[in-house]
Amino acid sequence: MGDGGKLLLACFLRSQIKDTCFLCQMQYKLQFHVDYANVTRLNHTKSMMLVNSQFPGPPITAHEGDTIVVKVTSLVQPNITIHWHGVKQLQTGWYDGVPYVTQCPLKQGDSYTYRFQLLNQTGTLWYHAHTSWHRASIHGAIIIYPHKDRGYPFPTPNREVPIILGGWWNADVEDVIEAALATGGGYSIPDALTINGQPGYLYNYSSSDATRLRIRQGESYQLRVVNACLNFAMYFAVANHSLTVRELDSAYCVPFTVDVLLIAPGQTVDCILNANLSEGQFYMAASVFSLPDPLIVPFPQTPATAFVEYEGSSRTHPVYMPTFPAHNDSSYRDFWDSQERSLNTSDQTLYVPQTIDRELFFTVGYGLSSNSSCSPLPNCTAGFKGYRILGAVNNITFVTPSSSDTSLLRYAYLYDRGVSTSNSNFDLSFPDDPKSTFNYTGPQPPLSTRFPEHATRLSHIDYNSNVQLVLQDTSILLFETHPFHLHGFSFHIVGRGYGNYDPATSPATFNLVNPPYRNTFGVNYGGWIAIRFQADNPGAWLFHCHIELHASWGMETVFFVHEGNASNQRLQSPPMDYPVC
Repeated sequence: MGDGGKLLLACFLRSQIKDTCFLCQMQYKLQFHVDYANVTRLNHTKSMMLVNSQFPGPPITAHEGDTIVVKVTSLVQPNITIHWHGVKQLQTGWYDGVPYVTQCPLKQGDSYTYRFQLLNQTGTLWYHAHTSWHRASIHGAIIIYPHKDRGYPFPTPNREVPIILGGWWNADVEDVIEAALATGGGYSIPDALTINGQPGYLYNYSSSDATRLRIRQGESYQLRVVNACLNFAMYFAVANHSLTVRELDSAYCVPFTVDVLLIAPGQTVDCILNANLSEGQFYMAASVFSLPDPLIVPFPQTPATAFVEYEGSSRTHPVYMPTFPAHNDSSYRDFWDSQERSLNTSDQTLYVPQTIDRELFFTVGYGLSSNSSCSPLPNCTAGFKGYRILGAVNNITFVTPSSSDTSLLRYAYLYDRGVSTSNSNFDLSFPDDPKSTFNYTGPQPPLSTRFPEHATRLSHIDYNSNVQLVLQDTSILLFETHPFHLHGFSFHIVGRGYGNYDPATSPATFNLVNPPYRNTFGVNYGGWIAIRFQADNPGAWLFHCHIELHASWGMETVFFVHEGNASNQRLQSPPMDYPVC
């Protein structure tokens, strides 16, 4: 789009701005400054991009129904956006924080005020940068208490503790992903796993700053666990204690008790730790869950740890370490998934679509670039047989619009108002089914299926449609448990299985009564999952694998949900400070 077109577009958008909106009653006003600060871990100091000089970033605390107003100012050279992971952004897609999808990113010196209401959600969500791999250091918890007029449908804990799982690289993470893209394959894994930004007691130079939690016999503690790791699903446990899960991705679930949590990248779990012993010292720990061969997909072998100690315990007590399943224990993944069930309460009434208006079938997995060159290198030394590895959905590798374009949400907003949006990036032809059909979980498929198309294509959905989406893993290169995150919505995981999805027989296994309700969920390794949601939130919503390497490879697409006719079924007008590309 030329400068004249940009000016006309800006004038049209500004003309649509109204003087009133339901977010004008600002209740929580926050200031986020993104800047560099020095951080030391593993006896290594480096400069990192942080929010308000904190790692992890400062938590946001509010009640269900509150409005959050965060003015984000970027003081760093790379472009930045902040995404509020799991916040549904009902009618407020301008604030979802996805570069070139819902906004143009902030340049150095820019500010943008994000405004959104926390509707029908309690528990724990989180925020993170949504540019490159910046979320390795720019992330923090969003803590949502029940509405001020209501309480939990469970006993209220004595205390709560945010637990953010992450990773630490001695190198700059931007150098890590640039090297991976330059060589066409894998990346340098983190030097350490972390709990609340600290590697813990099993890593050198890390014990003195490790996270410590003192507990008292007879009390209960709500652990708000966030998996902020870029590329790993994680086990999490407290030695000699069970954990009772009460909320998943900020939605109440039927409580279940386990010794070990399993949490995919991007997911959150709220659980209760009951201090039912009289004394003792224990490790809280996090370790990687990964099904592929570690020689192909390596990961850190040493768990991150924190220290849990009963008040009055003698320091002479031994410190107990939790026992984890094997890193590739698929049976534990099956067990964990079988425990997840949503909970209908007076404060959380869930609508599981019983009939379907739109049926989608997406293959998700890897592909290869038809161009074996890995600029600036002459060939892809870390790729597959000299080819660059890609990610794909329905055999299409998503191409993020370039910096010369406006956001896809702007075009969607104009499209629904009948304004011409002639732009090659606003292509509404994403297919409902794979371009090529084959035995998805059989031997390596035909060569033609391994070279995906590069395109910016959107899948468009009518407002209020009941959507069923089946995600099918494929054997192209290797299987993986891709954890997919849908912006703007939570969804019901109504079915899952191994092998190829069969539309004639697989639906008979669906749970349409109380399926898990989440915003991020992993596709079965060598199998499929089926999700359902009601498309009642207009906007342009990214749908992507939350393994950051896979997103960098293009394993994502965008849903354009059209507006409805009523005022509460339409996007709010774009804000005055909406960033310009």
